[in-house]
Amino acid sequence: MLFREGPVERPDELFDREAELEELRRALGERRVVALLGMRRIGKTSLAKAATWNLPRVYVDVREFEWRTYITWDDLYGVLKSALPRSRRLLEALSGISGVSVAGLEISFAVGRRRPPPTELLKALDKWAESEGVRVVFVIDEAQELYKLKGGSFAPVLAWAYDNLSNLAFLLTGSKVGLIHRLLKPDDPQSPMYGRYIYTINVRPLPRDRAREFLARGLEEAGVKYAGEALEAAVDKLDGVIGWLAYLGLEAVRAGRLTEPLVAEALEKAARLTWGEFCRFVQLRQSRKYVYIMQAAADGATWSEIKRYLEVKEGPVYDAELSRLLKALVEEGWLEKDDVYKPADPLLRHAAKTAPSCLLSN
Repeated sequence: MLFREGPVERPDELFDREAELEELRRALGERRVVALLGMRRIGKTSLAKAATWNLPRVYVDVREFEWRTYITWDDLYGVLKSALPRSRRLLEALSGISGVSVAGLEISFAVGRRRPPPTELLKALDKWAESEGVRVVFVIDEAQELYKLKGGSFAPVLAWAYDNLSNLAFLLTGSKVGLIHRLLKPDDPQSPMYGRYIYTINVRPLPRDRAREFLARGLEEAGVKYAGEALEAAVDKLDGVIGWLAYLGLEAVRAGRLTEPLVAEALEKAARLTWGEFCRFVQLRQSRKYVYIMQAAADGATWSEIKRYLEVKEGPVYDAELSRLLKALVEEGWLEKDDVYKPADPLLRHAAKTAPSCLLSN
């Protein structure tokens, strides 16, 4: 079924990503670090899972930390322990590392200062891959969340693995600016990743004709009737973002039809959902200025236009402060910047015009 509530798992379940899939599979066989970049709900997770479906992999999803102000290494190890392959030879190698306990097929890590060094874990994984004659793909989904890691940065670990472990490939997914510029900083001479090559693949929205085909095929597959005008209205509003197209498709399947009123209703619900996600971001940072910036940029706005709007709402704003706020919104994937700033998500553009302000704690 084309309309799914979660990411796809296998290559044959993907829609219109043949070129990206082929490029990603090739890169994972040749490169040490691959970055898969794109806006929210564009299909990065589906592509990462499909590309590594039949490959030895460690899949770590750090999206669960998105609404946390910081992450500890113990948090990260908690996710990692269930992601490691359950090979007896690998478990035997891991059991020889101080701070690692293995009981049957279960792995546990000591916490705090007794925690095993990440380099030792990766070294054991690399040696196991070499003994098996395979290359292991270490996937970190929404990897930009690792910039919140306390007690030591992730970048030095990745740089060490890049230089020393030839049987591991790292696949990092995330928003374009947040992942490259905040976490890895390959162009910063002070960054551990400086000078190291990162193969980058950008995942873009579906072209209009393919977005229309995705919706039409999914509806026909589910036996749902639709009006051509409703289909065109949906494609107009969703800009080829496959996650939102699938959401609308599921709403149509539930209702048994796709009509223009249903499109409007579903898009309103989806807009409220994405605005709620944005409000959690705002609540973490406790600044209503982010909301005003999003409202100002709803239809696209220049830096100066945003500043004027913000000063009407909040009073005088220093240039440096506005630049810092805009940088945070771009790095987190909420805004994108071309000639103007505008919300990256088409439904966030709608929500910014109609949704109430985000509530902040006192």
